[in-house]
Amino acid sequence: MSIIVLADNVIGLEAIKFLKSKNEKIEAIFLHPKEYCNLDQEIIAASELEESRIFNIGKNWDEESLTFLQEVNPDFILAASWRYILPKEVIKIAKKTCINFHLSFLPFNKGKKPNVWPIIEGTPAGVSLHEIDENIDTGPVIARKEVIVEPIDTGRTLYIKLIKTMNQLFKNEWENIKKGNYKLIDQRGLEGTFHLDKDFAELDLINLDKHYLGRDLINLLRARTFKPYPAAYFMENGRKVYVRVELEYKK
Repeated sequence: MSIIVLADNVIGLEAIKFLKSKNEKIEAIFLHPKEYCNLDQEIIAASELEESRIFNIGKNWDEESLTFLQEVNPDFILAASWRYILPKEVIKIAKKTCINFHLSFLPFNKGKKPNVWPIIEGTPAGVSLHEIDENIDTGPVIARKEVIVEPIDTGRTLYIKLIKTMNQLFKNEWENIKKGNYKLIDQRGLEGTFHLDKDFAELDLINLDKHYLGRDLINLLRARTFKPYPAAYFMENGRKVYVRVELEYKK
């Protein structure tokens, strides 16, 4: 069983650690361009691969990388926290399937910032493993797990919950995935949601002259609370004033 892992961040690192613990055959790893890499040195160390089997790749795949994939002819390609849409010539190389790790309860919150929209819109939060097609997070779902959003959750705390749940879901489902022992959930025709970065940018500014429902304003502030990233802000005397919230249950 040969595997290619497109890896970034904690999800990519934990996937590789788990596969190594199961003595799975990781043929190579692909990392984001160096300016976008997260935990790249830790991922490389965990993979225990020689330098010739470690690639940095961006949105566009070069001939060398494609040729390598074709020669390896892997059973699985795993996109574990991968930021780019995979070209169809990459997707079709996998003999069994090409799988994406997505931090949402599909078909809800396809696209960007899936840790934000359950707080803003009240949609289900969760994680999904799905087969990759040529569109964004629209492929058939292999497995998914819902995560409860609590009133004290922020964008950051929900993100941490989603990461932990994703890591566990992959570990729980890997044997079923290897054996093809799962029933796909076809997303076509299902109610769902989709967001781009521009939708997230619309949450930047708090208009001090606008009437907000209390719930909506609190949800906006907590969804945008994720240090060290910028929070929502209002303008005062020509300056941006960022607002973060801290929430807790009564002890």
